[in-house]
Amino acid sequence: MGTIILNTMITIESLGGDKKYIIPYSTGNIFFIVAGIGILLLIVLFILHSRKTRALKALSGQKEQLDEEYHLLEFSYEEAVNTRNQYQTKNEELKKNNDKLKKIAFTDLLTQLPNHYALTELVDNVMLTLRNEEIVALMYIDVDDFKQITDNLGHSYGDELLIDITHRLKQSIDENDYLARLGSDEFVILTQNFTDVGEYESKLKKILKVFEYPFVLSLKEYFVTVSIGVAMAPKDGKTTQVLLKNADTAMYSAKMTGKNTFAYFKAAMNDRIMEKIQNQSELRRAIEKKEFVVYYQPQIDLKTDKVIGFEALVRWEHAERGVLKPAQFIKLSEETGLIVPIGLIVMEEALKQLKIWQDKGYRDLTMSINISVRQLKDNDFYQKVKEIIELTGVNTSNVELEITESAALQESESARHMIEALSELGISFALDDFGTGYSSMNYLKLYPISNIKMDKSFLDTLFTDEFNKSIIESTIALVQSMNLTVTAEGIESSEQEIFLKSARCNKAQGYLYSEALPADQAESYLLSNL
Repeated sequence: MGTIILNTMITIESLGGDKKYIIPYSTGNIFFIVAGIGILLLIVLFILHSRKTRALKALSGQKEQLDEEYHLLEFSYEEAVNTRNQYQTKNEELKKNNDKLKKIAFTDLLTQLPNHYALTELVDNVMLTLRNEEIVALMYIDVDDFKQITDNLGHSYGDELLIDITHRLKQSIDENDYLARLGSDEFVILTQNFTDVGEYESKLKKILKVFEYPFVLSLKEYFVTVSIGVAMAPKDGKTTQVLLKNADTAMYSAKMTGKNTFAYFKAAMNDRIMEKIQNQSELRRAIEKKEFVVYYQPQIDLKTDKVIGFEALVRWEHAERGVLKPAQFIKLSEETGLIVPIGLIVMEEALKQLKIWQDKGYRDLTMSINISVRQLKDNDFYQKVKEIIELTGVNTSNVELEITESAALQESESARHMIEALSELGISFALDDFGTGYSSMNYLKLYPISNIKMDKSFLDTLFTDEFNKSIIESTIALVQSMNLTVTAEGIESSEQEIFLKSARCNKAQGYLYSEALPADQAESYLLSNL
């Protein structure tokens, strides 16, 4: 069978219609043309699809990037918010800590009162705003003999006392007064904007009055007093430093006049302070230059009228003021603690002299030496006494140490232990100034006392009436019934001596027999009264 090929003409007219093109084609051509067109369309569709896919991918990528950037921004925002909150929290904590630190820096931890820094800041501000007619008063309060309390009872009881004192001071001041603790046992009360000085003085008396009642420490009652100094601005100072200094000076002046009182600042007070500082310096130089010497007052046996011992009494051979007696420097040496080295000088000198007399045949002589509470509380005192005993070679049974009645009243545990330890060395103890107003019998049980020294002031009442004679006779009999001896001090008349002999007093000393003498004169007196 043959193949039939159809020939066909395709007429194509131009757009303007002016031309016609006749294209002959066959059925084979038509197939290729249609196929080509189809392929072309597929290519076009493929291209379009590819572009769309690429566009969609690009959009998808952009969306993912935008989503990521959004999450980053969202995270950054949350982080920023958290950071801000953390910063605010830290800032609040820092502010609280700063407030706590400031409170600690400006508050006394024991009493919870404003401290020295807080007071200084306040007074500085007050002084800057002080108007012409206004008066500002600074009251400087110091607890009398506070160190004795802490030495006797311990620092914990001292702290307890300071807290109790704070409560009393708070109750005694006005609402607008400012109470602060400077440190240790020192307090300050600032009073502003007043004009009536007389009214202010009633405030001072009110504060002193709250100390008339005892404090209870360690289940015992203790009477505590304060000394107060007052400085007023602007007349006594225009700066905080000057005002505090002058108030302190006034307080010290109150202590010098007997304590438990108040004093207003006066410029002349500075002269007294400078005098005391100068005297302290002179005391120290006197110790270095060995200007202290020992005088000896004879003690007489009232049965035999013979010398049986001496009391060692210190004298200061001052280069300009001559020979000074203890009354002129002992109080200052006690306050400064210089009594400790001075006391050791006296002890060593006196025991050396006792050894000299013993070696000359006066083996029964005793040497009485005064010691203070300050010495008894010195931890090295026992060892130093022991060294002096060994150095001088004296028999301890011939050594008597005298403690005052007022010292015994302090009931210091450390002092009692020291006395007991020295007693074990063979040293005897005498209670000096007996009869000066205290109830001393109790202390005869607390301490290893072997001798009582009746004070001159007690014996001066001897002839005022018969009742006083009976008291003295009864006291001597009572003491001797406890197997103690009695020494009468300050005997100046034969009438006193006769009475004491009739009352069976053991020993006596005083101007009736002899004043205190240098060693060579004391030896001469000894030779003439054997």
